[in-house]
Amino acid sequence: MKFKNALCIYPYRQELKSVGFLPPIGLEYVASAIEDLVDTVKVVDLRYEKQPLSAFFDNRVDLVLVSHNWDAEEKFVKSIISDIPANKTVIVGGRYATEYVNELFYYIPRIDAIVRGDGEEAVREIVQKGISSDIDGLSFRLNGKIVHNQNRQLEPVRSNFYPNRKLRRYKYLIALDGFTSDIQMDLMLGSRGCPYNCKFCDFKFNPLGEKRKWSVRTPKSVVEEIKTIEADVVGFADDIFTADMNWVEMVCDLLLQEGIKKKYVINARLEIAKRPDVLKKMYKAGFMVFLLGVESAHDKTLKSMKKGFNTAKIVEYFKILRQFNFVYHCYFIIGNIGETKQEIFDIIRFSHRLGVDTLGLSVLRATKFSPLKDMLKEFDGYHIEAASGKVYCDWLSVEELQQIRRDVYAGFFSIPVILRLFRKIILHRLLTIRRAYKIIMFIATKKMKKRVERKRSNKGSNGQSRSSNMQHI
Repeated sequence: MKFKNALCIYPYRQELKSVGFLPPIGLEYVASAIEDLVDTVKVVDLRYEKQPLSAFFDNRVDLVLVSHNWDAEEKFVKSIISDIPANKTVIVGGRYATEYVNELFYYIPRIDAIVRGDGEEAVREIVQKGISSDIDGLSFRLNGKIVHNQNRQLEPVRSNFYPNRKLRRYKYLIALDGFTSDIQMDLMLGSRGCPYNCKFCDFKFNPLGEKRKWSVRTPKSVVEEIKTIEADVVGFADDIFTADMNWVEMVCDLLLQEGIKKKYVINARLEIAKRPDVLKKMYKAGFMVFLLGVESAHDKTLKSMKKGFNTAKIVEYFKILRQFNFVYHCYFIIGNIGETKQEIFDIIRFSHRLGVDTLGLSVLRATKFSPLKDMLKEFDGYHIEAASGKVYCDWLSVEELQQIRRDVYAGFFSIPVILRLFRKIILHRLLTIRRAYKIIMFIATKKMKKRVERKRSNKGSNGQSRSSNMQHI
């Protein structure tokens, strides 16, 4: 073997503003893929690690694998990679690294190679051969130049392989907006890819602009992996978990036969309402949260997106969905092409009508390989912010869109909505009296702090105003 001791690093301190409790499942897949080839492999998540990273760089470590998935904390990620000792080979992978491979080589000279696309098999080959022109999907430095090997073929999801969670050093507890619960959460994959073709969607493509064919694991393998998971809540990281409801039904049947008592969070399509028979089984099996892409409250937008349904059909679907006490978290896009400011605010009214429990709002984005880039050429006055990829127009700036996003959140979360959400979580037996007390105390304390800060700010402003007025006397 070329390498014998690997250190796998998740190089973020916070990653996302309000949510950062999900395990780095992609990095754990890579670590598990090489476990049988190396003497030691360690996974270090800097969001949770109390020791300095330098403590892990002993003389044995010869290979460092870094998962660069997001554009968050770029300076921090650069400093982490740049400070890796010179006698270690540094391989970077992940969605962001794949999309911005040339930029990262230029920006971070310490990187020896970048794995583009799927990492498990590529890293196995690196461990065995070293950095080589024979490894598909690998880019590397050679004599002052960057060499890009041919792309690696997109492989289907494997039923017989999943991460070894014994490599994990931390417990991942559900946390949101500063509040940390005592509920563990884990991630897993039941499928890869997506069979749908929503026009705005970037995730149907890999970062190389290639569409992955949808593939699914055997129901038995999914349940066997669930048995290895300690966490109470399991989130499926599938782009779409419910593409085949017959498959979902088989998973439910096995979960019920095995008597497994966990709760599940999944990405789903509204068409699940066509199968109330399967929804009934899903509820019994422990499925709790459905993440649903509604995207817009207007037919013209849904048609241009090729979503496959209109607002009337959404209302019809929710009449069925409301019969089940799942938590419905619905995604909407702020700043859809052709929508006015008032039309964006219709999200509030429409969501209340449907009976949505929580919202996920994002400003429309066009990333490197997004099909939106071609679409935008047909419309005057629309632009893409270079740094973030956010789409804005002459009459609504990125800052205004962000403020609208905050205003929609504020308008949506009424007391009846919050009470309904609490009721559902209680029904799923995830919210006990003790947990409810902790949440209420946290919210109350946070509000008190904000009130005190506001008073101090007002006092300061009044003092400045009086001082300014005195200068004019």
